[in-house]
Amino acid sequence: MAIAHSHRFTDGDLPVEAGRYRLVASASCPWSRRVLIARRLLGLTEAIPVSWSYGRGADGFWELTGPDGEPGPDPALGGATSIAEVYAGTPGYTPPPTVPALVDTTTGQVVSDDSGDLLFDLATAWKPLHRAGAPDLYPLNRRNSTDAWDKWIGEHINQGHAVATHSKDPEEATAAANGVLVAFDVIDTLLARATKMEASREAALTVQDAPPLSAVVSVEQFLCGAAPTGSDIRLFTTVQAYEYGGRAYYPGGEAPSIAFWPALARWFRALEGRAGWVGTEERSALGL
Repeated sequence: MAIAHSHRFTDGDLPVEAGRYRLVASASCPWSRRVLIARRLLGLTEAIPVSWSYGRGADGFWELTGPDGEPGPDPALGGATSIAEVYAGTPGYTPPPTVPALVDTTTGQVVSDDSGDLLFDLATAWKPLHRAGAPDLYPLNRRNSTDAWDKWIGEHINQGHAVATHSKDPEEATAAANGVLVAFDVIDTLLARATKMEASREAALTVQDAPPLSAVVSVEQFLCGAAPTGSDIRLFTTVQAYEYGGRAYYPGGEAPSIAFWPALARWFRALEGRAGWVGTEERSALGL
């Protein structure tokens, strides 16, 4: 992460306050998309406005946009034209700057750049500002399962996909890509068992491939029961990145479409068709 200490919405740290913070995000970034999904589902779009970035600027970092949506000074961020300028005023900053970044507009500093923490905090600490009927993305009675899934998905899929598509080391990239594909086998098998589909990839798996038991026993239509949770969001945005372009950059040529994993594909398409899971900006960025 780009800042030494990513703050949390807890007692003694960041206060929950509508309009105080601004989210800098790019719809092309899967780490940004997980926060954008939660923000929409929970009804926090007005409480936490967004400053959009549509690509890299002359400095090689995420560029900001003006009121017209074109690259230029962002008046909500002190006229900054690059995310690097916003980070520059933040104590403990070490380049490169990343998105998503939550900016405290009272200080102009980045207070959080950890998408996982932001997803969790929006779902829990920001609950008083949630819309009526908002989903509980981290229900207390499923917390052991969401914790286990979040950790396993992060290690085996989120980070693995990033390494597979960006590493300059062929051996490292190949190992990471193979790990992601095996993880897809695992999730496809668990979803298939839970929904009475044929577990077509089960024969190739070993006990060592599986996530912790607290994750396995929670699987129903979604990873932690009959309704999507934050764990589904963490998986969804990386499967989305894989399916819509990322698999073309896997070592050895284009990796299979998610149709190769029928239960995983059904899970993905069900979420993709739900309100709030794919916003207008994301559709444009992903070419949908």
